[in-house]
Amino acid sequence: MPYIKDVLVDVITKVSMPESSTTTDHALEDGQQITDHVQSNPITISLTGVILDDTEAKVLKLREYREKGEIIDFDYMTALKHVVVTDFSRDYSADIKDGYAFSMTLKQIKVAKVARFVSVSVPVKQQTKPVSNKGRQQTKKTPAKTAQTNKTKYVTPPKPVASGGWAGLEGRK
Repeated sequence: MPYIKDVLVDVITKVSMPESSTTTDHALEDGQQITDHVQSNPITISLTGVILDDTEAKVLKLREYREKGEIIDFDYMTALKHVVVTDFSRDYSADIKDGYAFSMTLKQIKVAKVARFVSVSVPVKQQTKPVSNKGRQQTKKTPAKTAQTNKTKYVTPPKPVASGGWAGLEGRK
């Protein structure tokens, strides 16, 4: 009999497990497309089945797994580690006494490992000054900025001398 963590599922009538990948495509100038990256999407499993439970304890347990995002393992016809319940719905009908039909979606996730510490082989020099208390400091008032212009003063060129040349340039040729 299949279990979802510690919840006994009496009958599983259908298991659907699509697997897909996403590609990154780019158009070229000549009209062709190239694919330069392929990413594998997480595996999702869709289950339908029947649970016999007159106390609804199993429903409450499955709801708790979904709400808390608890990571569980699924082992029925195929084994998947690290799955979470992303969708759970149940249907009550007169066909099933003391139970219900259900549909559920499980999604496989990847769990990252957190490093406890980082070891550095070379000693690392402290790059900050130690914190010191300077007491209360008077703030400095900055003077208002005056409008400065980048205009330069126009200087008139020297006047020509009566001899026909410029002053100071008479002997040069």
